[in-house]
Amino acid sequence: MYYYALFYEVVDDFVARRGPFRQEHLRLAAEARGRGEIVFAGALAEPADRALIVFHADDKSKAENFARKDPYVVNGLVKKWQVRPWNVVVGNEQPTSSTSSTLATGTILRRWTARATEPQLPKYLEHFSKNVLPELRRVSGYLGATVSLLRLASEVEIVVETNWRSLESIRNFAGPDLEAAIVAPEAAALLASFDHRTRHHEIVVADGL
Repeated sequence: MYYYALFYEVVDDFVARRGPFRQEHLRLAAEARGRGEIVFAGALAEPADRALIVFHADDKSKAENFARKDPYVVNGLVKKWQVRPWNVVVGNEQPTSSTSSTLATGTILRRWTARATEPQLPKYLEHFSKNVLPELRRVSGYLGATVSLLRLASEVEIVVETNWRSLESIRNFAGPDLEAAIVAPEAAALLASFDHRTRHHEIVVADGL
């Protein structure tokens, strides 16, 4: 997943003319936000001559397709637009060991286990790193994750533990059924078996190293 910046250069009387098209524009933006594609969006001010929409996606086509459907573009309120890759340097860091210092009383550990064969294990770990972690990092209240392995006779047990600020934070990720395991079909195809339910533990002692 990568970041892309969609830049709009708008007409001089943009604010006055956008009214009839604003609701549809916001609807499209909200849908893209709901899919996890838009990180944030807004217009520049003083003067209101440009706008910026930041996407988090696997390629820039998501941003380009949004622009082509945007009623602001279709109806001539945008004079020019372009999509450029954005290399985020600050604010996109992976959780580090310093995160453990935030695991105070009341934070929650979510535990899930699965099993995989040795040949499939690297593929699952790659899926977790490239697909699962970026999604988790976008959820408010997510504090970090660990994946540990126990090698058995013919399979490898995978233990995934994610840390959360509260049960409400987990609800933002898992939905109303907090214990339901979130396993994408592509991940399930790589596993020999996996838990369909998770377990939640309240952290009462944490030693940050």
